[in-house]
Amino acid sequence: MEFGILGPLQLTRENAPVRLPGKVLPRLVAVLLLDAGHVVARSRLIDAIWDEAPPASAGRQVQNTVAVARSLLTGGAEIETVGEGGYRLRLRPEQLDSLRFQRAVRIAREQVAAFEPEAALASLREALDLWRGPALAGMTGRIIEAGALRWDEERAAAAEDRAELELDLGTGEPVVADLRGVLERHPYRQRAAELVMTALHRTGRVPEALEIYRAMHARLDDELGIEPGQRLRELHTAILRDDPALSATPAAPAAAPRPASLPAPAQLPADSVHFTGRAGQLATLDALLGPGPQVAVLSGIGGSGKTTLALHWAHRWRERFPDGQLYVNLRGFDRAPPLSPLDALAGFLRALGVPTEAIPSDVDEAAALLRSRLADTQTLLILDNAKNAAQVKPLLPATAGCAAVVTSRSRLPELAALHDALQITVASLDLADSVELLEHLLGTDRLEAEPEAALNLAELCAGLPLALRIVGTNLASQEGTTLAEAAAELSEHDRLDHLAVEGDPTTTVAAAFDLSFQSLEPEEVLLYLNLAFLPGTDFSLALAVALTKWEPAAAERILDQLVASHRVEEYRPGRYRFHDLVREYARRKTEEAFDAAALQRLREQVVEWYAKGTSPLPVDEYRNIVATFLEWNGHPTVSRLLTRLIAFADAGYREDAGHRGVPADAVYELPELAQVAERGIATGVRSDEPMDAVRAFALADAVAFASGDLPASLGYAQKTLEVLSRTPHGDRTGKARNDLATTLTQLGRYREAVSILREAVGAAERSGNRIVQVEVLTSLGTVLRRMGIFAESETLLLRAAELDAAGEAGGGTGPKSAYPLLSLAELYVDTGRVTAAEELCQTIADMLHDHPSKYYRARLYFRQSAVHRADEDFVRAEAALLRGLELVQEVNSWRHQLVYTYWLAELYVDTGLLDRAREALEAVAGLERYQTSETLAVRARVLCKLHARLGDPARAIRLGHQAADVFAAMPDPLRQARSLLALADAYAAAGRGAESASSLGQAHGLFSRLGIEPPRPSGSVV
Repeated sequence: MEFGILGPLQLTRENAPVRLPGKVLPRLVAVLLLDAGHVVARSRLIDAIWDEAPPASAGRQVQNTVAVARSLLTGGAEIETVGEGGYRLRLRPEQLDSLRFQRAVRIAREQVAAFEPEAALASLREALDLWRGPALAGMTGRIIEAGALRWDEERAAAAEDRAELELDLGTGEPVVADLRGVLERHPYRQRAAELVMTALHRTGRVPEALEIYRAMHARLDDELGIEPGQRLRELHTAILRDDPALSATPAAPAAAPRPASLPAPAQLPADSVHFTGRAGQLATLDALLGPGPQVAVLSGIGGSGKTTLALHWAHRWRERFPDGQLYVNLRGFDRAPPLSPLDALAGFLRALGVPTEAIPSDVDEAAALLRSRLADTQTLLILDNAKNAAQVKPLLPATAGCAAVVTSRSRLPELAALHDALQITVASLDLADSVELLEHLLGTDRLEAEPEAALNLAELCAGLPLALRIVGTNLASQEGTTLAEAAAELSEHDRLDHLAVEGDPTTTVAAAFDLSFQSLEPEEVLLYLNLAFLPGTDFSLALAVALTKWEPAAAERILDQLVASHRVEEYRPGRYRFHDLVREYARRKTEEAFDAAALQRLREQVVEWYAKGTSPLPVDEYRNIVATFLEWNGHPTVSRLLTRLIAFADAGYREDAGHRGVPADAVYELPELAQVAERGIATGVRSDEPMDAVRAFALADAVAFASGDLPASLGYAQKTLEVLSRTPHGDRTGKARNDLATTLTQLGRYREAVSILREAVGAAERSGNRIVQVEVLTSLGTVLRRMGIFAESETLLLRAAELDAAGEAGGGTGPKSAYPLLSLAELYVDTGRVTAAEELCQTIADMLHDHPSKYYRARLYFRQSAVHRADEDFVRAEAALLRGLELVQEVNSWRHQLVYTYWLAELYVDTGLLDRAREALEAVAGLERYQTSETLAVRARVLCKLHARLGDPARAIRLGHQAADVFAAMPDPLRQARSLLALADAYAAAGRGAESASSLGQAHGLFSRLGIEPPRPSGSVV
């Protein structure tokens, strides 16, 4: 089957026309033929068929029409569906007249370069004979007319080339009529005017030649406001002077003997005067100059500067290749079809002096001839814009002395494996080099005047050289536009729409990315679009696999293909990301390709994966979970992500920069999580699904609790239970009641907490949820410990630890949570079992080795400090407290900073370091809003001791009573007893022996009731 667009739309099968009925089918086929071999989005087809007024059923009509078109195609032509909204017409180049025309014109230009004008003229005549009239004659519409105009421009250029050869060769063939036709269709083509004037002058028709100039001059002046170009003006002057050189018909070059020895080919395009950076890649390329590898592959995304780098290096070392420098654009990623290896070989062979008729038609034979011509020479080959290894391999030299530099958007790993090719990735420029490139383009003065704006512009261009050059080119012609204004324009609008050279719709970042996208296979397109829809900065291999319906091995293979072709980057093992601008482009493609229902299905897949991930604390995914919630907040099921974020607040996670390879931007702060919770609440209270609000209030509770804002935590916890009660299952597991009771415990409201927790224990057991059972049993054991009910507390904590070690299915895989063990260690310290506490601390330390939770690690340090203090190792006790305090400061847990600072201050008082105690207390003076009755009581006891030592017993006595009374009301008998000991010392300092003895007696009574030995007078433990 053959197709024609160089004239009216034409389809033929076995020389018989194929009818295309209706109005939609011909237009759809025309658009697919204009972009043959490339993906055409459904939205573009709709625009092309109906222009600005598509019917509501346009999408369905396109699908139906594609099905009809498929039924008509034969002979290897087929229409592929790409992704969920794109189509690609695949056919052989010889089946489409425009591609045959393009190939013939290209060969003609190569023949001219190889001093074969007669062969070139024959090729051009063959090319122009393919035309049957204007491209897609009779068809209208913005997109179709623009595509047809492009081919008509190609025809005009070919007609000019043919006319010039006819004139140069003196063939006598008439060219004036054809050139007049070109000018009628393209009235501003000055080259056509030059040629027709020359032809008219040579045939003695000087007035007509001068009239052509006059008409062109008037047209350019009146309609464009410009003068004719220098060549046309000089030709006009020469005709007026009747310059003899114009009348001389040159001797036919075809008859002249071919030069015995052609000059060495020097085909390198110009070097960039603005080349910047790339020192590392240039040094790697220098290895081609030695005895090692002969081939290097420069790979990177479109617009990354691969060709610029290759040409800069080639010009830098061209004297090392005196036998020639060959260059070819293989068009692997181009609007035109890729150059075949045979065509590339023919071009090289002609440049090396092989006549066209001597070039083999077999690829292998032509490749062998090229290797023979290159043998024992020092020749450089630049193989630009390669699609794949198969396109490149026949062009590679085989002997030392030659070198080849390949550029491609794919890594071409086969070349590394079989030809020892150097693999060089051409990544984005760093910020300094980006600014330097802008400086080359705009001048030093302009950048020095606005240094911050220059940095902002460079960041907005994401280090992509093409984007930087576009911005620089546009600003260079806009002297009245400041860099700050340009940066604001880029940041406030769609960057891709603005990253385009003014007046040139083909020089855009989006156009460069289009060429990469169009080369993707259907399964690559699907994964690429799915991944582009993900919010956040990166993604894992596991998530990429989860977004497909393929076997994991197949999904991983396709992801590897996307990495190899630089569509995505594996920037560290198992973690992937898009280049910033590529993500923006790919996201746009996703939204064009998928309808609303498909996008929602994708959201649900992502949420399901994040919500049910295997890791209890998905450190690497924190920022992505936050970004996903904020971007998709309000869509069904998205609030499930908030439950995942609660784990971060509960654990006090804040990743160190570089810890376990996690980048510094993986960290989070509690205020950020608070803002996420607020957004969730604002959406949740308006939602028809109560669980949206439940999850948001629960996160707000967790954040407030972790930061020490217990009144806010209490309000959020109560609100969580209130909204949960309106759901069918209510607080089925007891988790919400546990959270409320935990806050009440920290507020010193122990009896209320115990009542709620006993209910929660029953609910958790009935639900069978082991994780919640462990949490509730630990919470109840903790509050009972504080109340001095040690036996029941120990039973509950041991039961929690046993359930945790057994695992969800009772598999006995060992402890997973440090929570019950930390509370148990505290119980052992309280009851004087210091050795048991020390052993348990070691177990916890092993569990928390390399654990990201700074809060858990801080709690461990405080338990260890208590153990060291009980052993009277005050130096180690202080060191452990300081390290733990540093951790809670890093996670912004304000209440814990208060409590642990008071512990440190008490240690200093008990060891006589009074000035350091005062310094510690002053350090947390600004955290008053986070005080609770408990923290105020602890502070009162510390100050009681301090003032007694400083000689202010009256104040000490008042503070001692305050502490003892608060702990008695909770009730917290152990800390009440310790406060009474401090009060007894204060009375003794005041010389009030009777009151001192009374307080001491009360304290000993409490110690006796608790079954604990009173501490020695040297100090106490919080």
